[in-house]
Amino acid sequence: MKTIHAKSNPCSGTSSPRKENVSPCPPIADKAGGGDAPPPKKCACRVSDSSKSASDRGITGAGVTGSRTGRICDRDDEPPLPLGATNPGLLRHIHNAARQRIPQCFEGACVSMKHSSTSNWVVGHSMSFSSVTPGGYKILLSYADKKRSIGLPYFVMEAAPGGQMSCEIRVGPTSGTRATVVAQVADGEIYSFEGIYDAYFNNFTSSIIAVNREFIALHFLQAVTEQISLGAEVVARSHAAELSSASGAARWAAEHHSVSATLGNRGLDLCYARNIKPFLTVAAMLEVGFAIRRAVATLAYEWHTDQWTVRASVDSDGLVGATLQRALGGKRSHLACAISALLNHPNDKFRLGFGVTAAII
Repeated sequence: MKTIHAKSNPCSGTSSPRKENVSPCPPIADKAGGGDAPPPKKCACRVSDSSKSASDRGITGAGVTGSRTGRICDRDDEPPLPLGATNPGLLRHIHNAARQRIPQCFEGACVSMKHSSTSNWVVGHSMSFSSVTPGGYKILLSYADKKRSIGLPYFVMEAAPGGQMSCEIRVGPTSGTRATVVAQVADGEIYSFEGIYDAYFNNFTSSIIAVNREFIALHFLQAVTEQISLGAEVVARSHAAELSSASGAARWAAEHHSVSATLGNRGLDLCYARNIKPFLTVAAMLEVGFAIRRAVATLAYEWHTDQWTVRASVDSDGLVGATLQRALGGKRSHLACAISALLNHPNDKFRLGFGVTAAII
């Protein structure tokens, strides 16, 4: 089952709201490489610490770099492999079968529109209103080669009138490699710069990740059998050598089950996902940070059809979150809505969000 293996953030059917990522205001991905790393430089375009949602995992610093946060649906650009190849996917996606069940909660209202023509360019507009995070107008410009099944080269840029801008470029130097550059600009300077190089082979993958001259991570994941994969990660930091880490990873995936774990000197990350029915998936996650002596347990589920998707989660910190994503107008509709709710029991705070996404073809 795709929802169990989740090797590279697969999307569901053509009419599912997840295909166009209707979550209008997803949390910013963790670029610091761990929740217990030195705090990154503050930026007006980032979500404030007081408004973190149930989807902002990685607060213990356990697990593989890049595997704890991110969008519900990233681009699936895995290269084609020879017949009979057993490729385990990327190490940073090893926990996706469980992580993707966590709802991407947001606050406020957001209206998004995308215009796609026969050319390779897509133009989008987004207007958000929120009392917690910075709102306003944003424009999206993306390019993908529609003549190729994997859509490379790929380019996307998002800009706001206040001067915040983010840009992502992905290319395939060879049939089995992917190179990605992500940059964020705020207040007239480069706030974040990240480079990723992925290599796919018949039965293993490797990656090099460099972020802001602060750390470099080396990933390796080997498919031992069709169900078992083993890997390792080494992270070297330039400014805080004591935060450098090494960890091992393992995953066992059957037809309806998936168990993944990472263990290193920084912490333990354990995830379990199970398909109870074709439309229902449940997940359990445990993060233990050795350095900060903290543990967080999370339970989540996803209930989905071709027209709607419901995700909900509750964790030991008292965060309860849920999202409903609904395609409007039938299977061939290009209009979708999303409703989000987040309850923070310790702080007695409640956040509600509503978003609409429209695609003009």
